[in-house]
Amino acid sequence: MTGPVEVQSSNASRTTAGEAPRPDPWLIAVPAAAFLALAVAMMLRGVAPFANWFYISAWYPTILLLDASVAARRGSYYLLSRPRFATSLFAWSAVLWFFFELVNFRVANWYYVNLPPDLPIRWLGTTISFMTVLPVLFLAERLLAAGGIYERIRWPEFQVGQRLLRGVFATGVAFAALSLAWPRYFFPLIWGALTLLLEPLNYRRGPRRSLIGDLSAGRPARLLRYLTGGLAIGFIWELYNIESRSKWIYTVPGLENLKLFEMPLLGFGGFPVFAVDCFVVYQTLVMAGVAVPEEVVDRRSDINRTSRRLLPRRLMTATAALLFCTLVLLGMDRWNTDSVRPNLDSLWVLRPEDRSRLAVTEYGDVFKLANVSAREVASIVGASESEAAEWVDAARLVTLRGIGTANGRLLWGAGIRSVHELAAADPAELGMRLRQMSERPRVATPPKVRVWVQAAIREVQGRGTAAVDE
Repeated sequence: MTGPVEVQSSNASRTTAGEAPRPDPWLIAVPAAAFLALAVAMMLRGVAPFANWFYISAWYPTILLLDASVAARRGSYYLLSRPRFATSLFAWSAVLWFFFELVNFRVANWYYVNLPPDLPIRWLGTTISFMTVLPVLFLAERLLAAGGIYERIRWPEFQVGQRLLRGVFATGVAFAALSLAWPRYFFPLIWGALTLLLEPLNYRRGPRRSLIGDLSAGRPARLLRYLTGGLAIGFIWELYNIESRSKWIYTVPGLENLKLFEMPLLGFGGFPVFAVDCFVVYQTLVMAGVAVPEEVVDRRSDINRTSRRLLPRRLMTATAALLFCTLVLLGMDRWNTDSVRPNLDSLWVLRPEDRSRLAVTEYGDVFKLANVSAREVASIVGASESEAAEWVDAARLVTLRGIGTANGRLLWGAGIRSVHELAAADPAELGMRLRQMSERPRVATPPKVRVWVQAAIREVQGRGTAAVDE
């Protein structure tokens, strides 16, 4: 069968025997590793722009490292050697994750904090961040494949009938319906629903692009590699997130306390399934003619001629995808984003002259202001110690676990004027009071307030009561 459903053989990505990939993998890997190390070091020290843009500054060199590793093993780069495919993969990656952000409007399993306050920059940074999802998962699978991982595993072949395909699809419908209708109890089912819904379609249109096709042929290697790679990449996702300033925080029902990094421990089981979702969705897009297949095609090939005929469809799809992403970004600002990065202009306890005095010092950064004694600020700025103490208390409050100035001001109005007072509050009672004071959607939800109070308790225990009350 010709057209965009054909898949290259396992060796098709190799260069001519004995030929080294261009450029040499070391020329990519060494600068990428150096930049990643710099980004980590600067982020941990709170140095801009790395502290504010750590996700982007960490993941893009990681992608280059993974691609260089594939090239060193296979003889060609997975992304750098295929610019059209790479562009398609990055673009659809953003669209796919925006779909899951749309789902999160309903399931409310995570939220974002300390995002850029300027809307155009926030939207651009969010989109560029989401563009990394598919590339890292696909690269992880390719790296495992380059090492021949799982290739020798076989199991009995079986026939795929219509009853099996209908059963898989019906299960996908049930997963999606249950997770959206009763998210508190069935939220885990959203991960895997896309695979179950789309795999029957993929198998009918192109068995060689289908995981069901792999399994029916007795070859589970690709599925196992995506499961393994998804778990590994999920671990790195959470590792990079834990010390980031702009980050996500999970509010998964019943799983708030048993965590590794930010992720509830049981939640790591979702990453392998999510990786499979990503593969399945992209193959569906390829067979629909709106995504570029990974295989390198000759200009005279049927695949390439088919791709040219599909150009109008791709342009229409790209326009629809752009509109979809824009609408989801609007929704994210309303439902999934809890705070933007605090600055002096948003710190309500400061008078205009106070802001002017602080702006010319290192304490013009609210995060630095939160980590200094009131006495030191007073001596440098020329303010009274009581004034400086109020500034520092407010700064510590708004920078704690991404509370932000909107929530911080709400807490201030509720009589919570320091991290120490927040640590002593009852989460249920405080949350109820805050929700009565604000009409913002999802403001001070019970899980969020519990996150704040638990963080305040840890902060008080870490600093000591005297340090917090300075």
